[in-house]
Parts: sequence; structure tokens; C-alpha cells
Amino acid sequence: MDVEVIDVKEFKLKPMKCELNFLSKSDGSAILSQGETVTLVSVNGPLDIKMQNQSIEKSTLEVLFCPKGGKPSVPDRFKEGMIKQTCETAVLGSLYPRTGVTVTVQELEDYGGLLSCALNCTCLALLNSGLAMRYVFAAVSCAVDELGNIVLEPTQTQTTTARAILTFVFESRNKNLVTGISEGNYSEAAYEEALEKCRAASDLVFLFYRDIVTKYSNVL
Repeated sequence: MDVEVIDVKEFKLKPMKCELNFLSKSDGSAILSQGETVTLVSVNGPLDIKMQNQSIEKSTLEVLFCPKGGKPSVPDRFKEGMIKQTCETAVLGSLYPRTGVTVTVQELEDYGGLLSCALNCTCLALLNSGLAMRYVFAAVSCAVDELGNIVLEPTQTQTTTARAILTFVFESRNKNLVTGISEGNYSEAAYEEALEKCRAASDLVFLFYRDIVTKYSNVL
């Protein structure tokens, strides 16, 4: 069940391929490749959890980021926090009080754009799990190169030489910004240009979601 992203106007993202229900023992799972970068995400829940961890108002969301090799580093914990923050705003946790939801993100290959790939894979796994959501979300990364140009979904080489790397997450209803992560040096004008280009390019990701979910529904 592979769907490849198409180019829209001047925007071009890395080819995307996804398979849902990749893991049989989870409530929802997805494996996603964006170019050569690959992540695998599983969702389990709502599940019963210990009383001291329960919230009477909403479910308790836990996100675990597992790097390809070795123990999680500080940057890995940062990715974990960004994914958790994004999921908490999207999932209607108030419908599942006193329960827990665990999202496990596994890095398989990183050739640039790992965070955006992990976020998009997480959204697809959440959709596959059937959890109620306020909206779906899409992440797009970009780089500000040495000349100040904006490069969407940069390669690993472009990432290494870039002045700045920015990742934006947009919600599906009004394309409002949900989460923004940046590192490096950039001007205010470069930030605004990057934001609008990534917002427009997020249409490609939402189109991909629609196609993959539609094909999966037809199989059922």
C-alpha cells in the first residue's frame, strides 16, 4: 500500500511512502519514508495505568523516541518533547480520562529531515489507531542555505552546510502553526519566507495522508 507524493506547482518534497498496520501487536502503527529517511511509530492505548499516573481530566500521553543506535541523547529527548507537545494538542485526550496512551517512535534511517518524518509518521499512526483527534497535523522542514535561500526538505549534506534548519508543524483545519522548531542563524525575513513556503508545501503532506487513508479504507 505505497503512495508516492506528487509535485504541486513550485513545491517539491522528498518522495513519501507509507504502510499502515505495520506492527500486529499495537493499536495503531505506521512506517514512513521521506526520501531515504525512515521512521516507524506504534501507538498503544487507551490503556489502564497506575492510579498515581492517572488524570481525571484526560489521558496521560507518553512519547518514547528510540534512536537507531545507542541510548537517547539530549537532542533525541528534545525530539521526544516536540512530538509529545504536538500530539497533546491534536489528540482529544478528554475523551479518555484515567487512561494512558503510549507513542513509540523508532528511528530507522536518518538522511536529513528526521524530525519532520517522525512527526508525520506519528500522525499516520494516530490515525491508524482510531484515537479521536481535533485535527491531523503535517510537518515540513526547510534549510536556510549560505546564500539565504530556502530549501524545502533538505538532504543530509544540505543540512550540514545550512545556516539554519527550521521545522514547522501545521494543523489541517486552517493551516495554523502548531509547533515550530529552529536552530541556527536567520533573519526575520528568512523566517517569514520559510514559514509561508512550508505552510504551502504542507498541502502535499495532507494530500498524501488522504490518499494513504483512502486506499487503506478501500482495502477494509
